[in-house]
Amino acid sequence: MKLLKLLFVLTLCLGFVECTVNDTELTENQAKSRMIKTKKVILPTPRYSKTELIIKFREGVSTSKKQKLRKLYEVVKYQFCDLCDDKLIEKWDFGSNADVEDKKLTIQGGSGGPEGDISNVDNEFVFHLENENNSGMSNTDNNSFISQIVPNNTGVTIGVLDTGVNANYPLFVTPFLYNSSGVNMANELSGWDFVNHDNDFYDDYELIHGTKVTYIVNNKLNEQGVPHQILPVKVCDQNGIASYFNILCGLKYALPRVHIVQMSLGWYDNNTYVNSIFNDLITEYNNVLIVTSAGNSGVNNDYVSHYPSSYPQGNILAIAASDSERNNIASFSNYGINTVDFYAPGHNILFYDILGTPVYISGTSYAAPLVTAISAKVLFESGMLYSPNQIIDALNVIGVNQLYSRPVKYNKLLN
Repeated sequence: MKLLKLLFVLTLCLGFVECTVNDTELTENQAKSRMIKTKKVILPTPRYSKTELIIKFREGVSTSKKQKLRKLYEVVKYQFCDLCDDKLIEKWDFGSNADVEDKKLTIQGGSGGPEGDISNVDNEFVFHLENENNSGMSNTDNNSFISQIVPNNTGVTIGVLDTGVNANYPLFVTPFLYNSSGVNMANELSGWDFVNHDNDFYDDYELIHGTKVTYIVNNKLNEQGVPHQILPVKVCDQNGIASYFNILCGLKYALPRVHIVQMSLGWYDNNTYVNSIFNDLITEYNNVLIVTSAGNSGVNNDYVSHYPSSYPQGNILAIAASDSERNNIASFSNYGINTVDFYAPGHNILFYDILGTPVYISGTSYAAPLVTAISAKVLFESGMLYSPNQIIDALNVIGVNQLYSRPVKYNKLLN
């Protein structure tokens, strides 16, 4: 299990900023393992809302009590998660004249309302997908995805929280999408778009990030002959911007349906307490493995907090990228003995654009889905019995020992 960090050497500011990261506070073993350098990197730090908070009600709070609480705290408008029966998570907007931090302190100071009906409060924020090497990509307008839904869900179900999926991308040669029949709500057919609030999870981001991530998972599992289906969960908009609320809603939707969650996205923050509702969800569904990218800023995540990869729960895996020769960690990849788990190939990965032209993509975003696929194979071969910890133990056994210049927890390459 990854340890909570006790020290941060980076003061983060809002938006995109140039920061100086000094990795001088390493353990003796870390210092011996590599040269200590000072780097200038641009980190995708959160942009916090000045008017919105995320509220989590305790179980069993009635609709009338929720309405009274909204009135008490002068909520101008509110939103709850799509396809959510219990409606425990809401986004509250207090209007442009409100002091959102004062509102948060008031709610927390009142122990969650007059009767303790609010169990958690987080700040709402947005962030942009981290910069990667993604040149030469293009998209297609056609997203008639019905023909790509599997007849029946068998084997491993993997939820991909990302920019969506273009199901008609030519590289998807056989049906691979989750079949929502029997569990569907509203107009759900296979997956959901939490940005536009409909069942069309089309990847309209120029760099088709989610499509590439999904392809890597799907292609690897097809090669290995592992039965599976992908549940697309669109949480990033056409500009590659994700909101914390959409991620929470996407997780709340996906976690009861899947065996593994794939999240090649992340943000940097030095406050470990701003995302307590995320922690609640991961802890509640600790039987689901969550595979995340470690980040692409070349920093030590033990000291520069990158989320969700740095959450301490044992069912979260953070993946670094090896270089194209697999001789060392990629220069852009984040690392950290306490916060990053494995390496996987993530530099100059061969892909094909819509015209069939070969292009090369790089980033921990493309290392993580490879580990997702390997984890799915391990789970399937266990008879669908392994827990996240047992999957991680198996990955540690099959991984290839490495002596890379910047260490991670297991110091092993998965490929």
